[in-house]
Amino acid sequence: MVTKTIKSVEKAIDLLFLFDGDRTDMDVKTIAHSLGVPLRTTYRLVDTLRKRRVLVLDESTGRYRVSPRVGHLLAAIEDSGNITRLCGPFLTELARRSGETAQLFVPSSDEALLIETAESPHPLRVGPRMGQRIPLHCGAGAKVLLAFRPPEEWDGYIHRNGLKKYTPNTVTNPETLKRQLQTIRRTGFAESNQEFVLGVRALGAPIKNGIGVVCASLGLVGPDTRLTMGKARKLKSLMIEVAGRISAALAGDSSS
Repeated sequence: MVTKTIKSVEKAIDLLFLFDGDRTDMDVKTIAHSLGVPLRTTYRLVDTLRKRRVLVLDESTGRYRVSPRVGHLLAAIEDSGNITRLCGPFLTELARRSGETAQLFVPSSDEALLIETAESPHPLRVGPRMGQRIPLHCGAGAKVLLAFRPPEEWDGYIHRNGLKKYTPNTVTNPETLKRQLQTIRRTGFAESNQEFVLGVRALGAPIKNGIGVVCASLGLVGPDTRLTMGKARKLKSLMIEVAGRISAALAGDSSS
């Protein structure tokens, strides 16, 4: 049986999904063009959503943004999804296919918090412990979380924390770090070698939530004698694949 949908509700949902990490506010003309609907219809849509406190209008610019009220809904989604439980099977698969330890990081202020791991099948294992916090400028998994913050926030992180040196390979030059972060944003992949712990090479890839915002990072760590630069390059596509499948699962795509 085919059930008819309510077109106005469809358009309202499509409108909300226009907002993402790269486009946080828009004027009515931009919204109308993106949706492919008449300007008059778009005015009715945004006015309805504004009255329901889903959108907020900046009177000085005439641009709309998503209301903080929606944050309550996102909190409920994240709680019901339980990212740790959802990611567990993916981490286990990644550890098996790569032969290294798979990790799940989430942002915690100016640090990356390691909330789940799947250990390497090899006896020799390296890397941070579950529950450990890592500065955002150290290591691939942490750098991913910093890279996908708005670039204007990078200097704020540097000024608040400095770029503390943990090993000879820790990046302590702000311009070098920002170039690396730009590359991570462009490629969706990070690699680091002995930046936080000597002898450890790490890989990272972004995980996005249901609205396309990076909410976590997928990490992979191993001893640099086994996780060589050549092996790391071969694992890039696997990392991006698994991170993409986790992102799809967070968005409710059950086929992933």
